[in-house]
This record gives sequence, structure tokens and C-alpha cells, in this order.
Amino acid sequence: MSTCVESNITNHLIEHLPEQERLLLLSHCELVVLQFGTVLCEHNEGYSYLYFPMSGFISLVTKLPPHKPLEMGVIGNEGMLGVTMVLGLPTVPMQAVVQGKGTAWRIGVGELQQVLQQCPQLRSTLMQYLFILMQQLSISAACAHFHELDQRLARWLLMSQDRAHSNEFHLTHQFLADMLGVRRSGVTVAAGVMQQNNLIQYSRGKINITNRNALEKVSCTCYQKSLDDYKRLLGQPSRDSERRLLTEQGTP
Repeated sequence: MSTCVESNITNHLIEHLPEQERLLLLSHCELVVLQFGTVLCEHNEGYSYLYFPMSGFISLVTKLPPHKPLEMGVIGNEGMLGVTMVLGLPTVPMQAVVQGKGTAWRIGVGELQQVLQQCPQLRSTLMQYLFILMQQLSISAACAHFHELDQRLARWLLMSQDRAHSNEFHLTHQFLADMLGVRRSGVTVAAGVMQQNNLIQYSRGKINITNRNALEKVSCTCYQKSLDDYKRLLGQPSRDSERRLLTEQGTP
């Protein structure tokens, strides 16, 4: 499942580590492709693998029958899928499904537990990220309650663009409606207004963000707050060292 890695994209949590811990962690990881629509884990089941995305993004989805699944959070190369393992809890809290194709470092549960025993900075970094993720989940819940659909849609598009590392990605109106917990007709109207105002272009399930600055103005404050919370705790690491590691490891 190995593939080439975009040379300018890293996982920020791995990048945040001291070189010795970073090398040890990556020696236990394999590079895999994240295929769109793949369910990586299910609620209340045990983790088999943990993922550090490099590109693409993963949605954290909660289910409350008979309602449709509702997205609570998104994980891209700023984070990790399975971070609750740092608490010693192997049970999956929410379903995780790939919503943007990309690549990730994958590690087995037992291997991560072994690495955590030898890497205090990795444990500390994951604890910080777990706190950030909890904040993001609470922001998402408040956002769904207090903010208008166009604001929430703009926020979701910005989050997707950040993690896709591209202005263009594949999202249908029905998918967006399901993720936002609203009717498809509402998303169609909101996206139509954005297209008329030249913020986005939409055709056959492909969305192209054409005016990011304007889209940020439409978005609610939740988007910037999430960025600020992350930067405050984990900073904005450089991209050089993991590129060096990929070269040293002979990744094609």
C-alpha cells in the first residue's frame, strides 16, 4: 500500500517531535493510501491501527438512529486518528471515514503502546492534541446550534481545503447535507449563493474554492478559533525535517 509522498506535506504531530523520537515512531509506521469512503474504524469497536494523515482528511462521525450520521470533527495532517489510545483506551469513540483521498502513516495499536513507553515527548504531544480535539468537538456542537448554514458551510469548506492541500476537492451536496445535519435543499441554496458571489465553483460533485479570503469572511468565528487553539498549544512546525526523513528512508 506504499505510495509516494507529497514532498511539501508532513504530519504536524510527527514533525513536532525530537528527531530521536520521530525516527523511532516512523520506524514502526508504514505509509498507506487513504481511499475515499473507506471506514477506518467503527464506534465501540477496538482500534486495529492508528493513523497520522499526511494528506487527505478523515471525518469523525456520530450516529444516533434513526437519524443520518453527523460529522463532529475532521482530522488532517494536523492530527491523528486514535489519539485516545494515549489514555490507554482501545475503544473507538466515533466512526472514522475517509472523506478526502490521501496518504497517512499507519501504526498498529501494540506498536504505538510500545513507542509511547520510550517517547515521553510523543506522549505529551498526543495529550495536547487530545485536548485540542476535545475543544474542536465542543466548538462543532456549539456551531451547529448557534450559527447559520452558510457560515457553517463556509467553515467546513475551509477546513476541507486546509486538509486536502488543494483548492479543488470532491464533495456532493448530499454528502455536505449529511455532514452538516441539514436538508440537501439548504446546502444547494447556500452553495448556489457562494457560486453566484464567485467564492466557489461547483460542477459534478467537484468544488473549487476561487476566493478564500471572501469565504473566510462568510465563515463563522469557529474556524479561526480552532486554528488559534491549535497554534497556541502546538505551534506551527516547519516542514523540512520529515521531508529529510522520507528521503533518508528511501520513500519513492
